Amino acid sequence: MQYYLEFDAFDNPMQLSKVGNWVITFLSSAEEKTAVELAITYVLPRQVSTELQARRVLIQQTEIRNHWLVQGIECFDSQTNQEVYLAPDDEMAQRTLHQILEEFGRYDVDVQLKNM
Repeated sequence: MQYYLEFDAFDNPMQLSKVGNWVITFLSSAEEKTAVELAITYVLPRQVSTELQARRVLIQQTEIRNHWLVQGIECFDSQTNQEVYLAPDDEMAQRTLHQILEEFGRYDVDVQLKNM
């Protein structure tokens, strides 16, 4: 199953730079018109569990307008002192995605999590 962030037409993530404590940056060239990739990075450490800290969410533009494919979530595991990559359907990844939705909502950025 694939997960998507569906942004409101007025809240294009390519035009947002910061929402609350989340910073949105281009991973691909900003001039690239297809397969644009963005990273939604948390500027402060955010605990997902006792040992995991969510660092950034990787998303990719799709052919469906305002739908961004969630590629995965990069976390730091303090027990192993390594980066961990969570698939979007992982329970901890889902918690992180819902936290993003809540925080974005506080700043009037309308985004919904969809699965297809």
